[in-house]
Amino acid sequence: MKQVAIILSVLAMTMIGCGKKQTTTANYTQEIQDTIVVKQKNILNRHEVNFISKSYSYYWLAGKDTLDFVIRVNERKRDNTLHLRIFHRKPMLFADALDKVAVCLPLIKEDFDLSKLASFFFEAPIYYLDLATKLSNEYEQKFGRQNVDFSKFHEFLLESSLTSQLNHFFSPLNKRVKRYGFEKFHLIEKQHYNEYLPNVDFTEYPEFTFNAHVGVDVQLENK
Repeated sequence: MKQVAIILSVLAMTMIGCGKKQTTTANYTQEIQDTIVVKQKNILNRHEVNFISKSYSYYWLAGKDTLDFVIRVNERKRDNTLHLRIFHRKPMLFADALDKVAVCLPLIKEDFDLSKLASFFFEAPIYYLDLATKLSNEYEQKFGRQNVDFSKFHEFLLESSLTSQLNHFFSPLNKRVKRYGFEKFHLIEKQHYNEYLPNVDFTEYPEFTFNAHVGVDVQLENK
């Protein structure tokens, strides 16, 4: 795969995984089931260089294959705040996604000041069975299947189990959820899920869930 070729060609890279610990001169290395994480410094394009001072991506690898999960961290020039985003094309559990982020935090801390973390961006709820199920149940209890405007939906999210989960996750960093950005929020009926994520088994999914045009942007603040 092209990504692997690019990653492995980077001279200064760090690898970590998730089990037995091993330290080297300047690297933090862990391994489990032949899975590692490769850290790569991103080359900024002409547009990005105007507002990003530093950027790294963290790729999960199994053998020679790039797995379907990437974390990107950008440091903004204007105020040195950090913005963390996860990418994946296949559905997964939201709890597993957070676990992968947690694995990377010690590595991220080597290059960034985590006290400056200001936002966390992830895929739409339809990508996460556990998150989709919880939010759909909570939403239905409050609004039924009725569409509401974003202000009401935003208030709902702030009171939801998602906020509790994120606040718990980011608490060690002295962060909590401030607000959500959910571009083009809309409800999706189960019969239409495959229009957004083809070739996925949605048997265990709830009868409706939520989608967003480019995912969910969580703005963070100090506790």
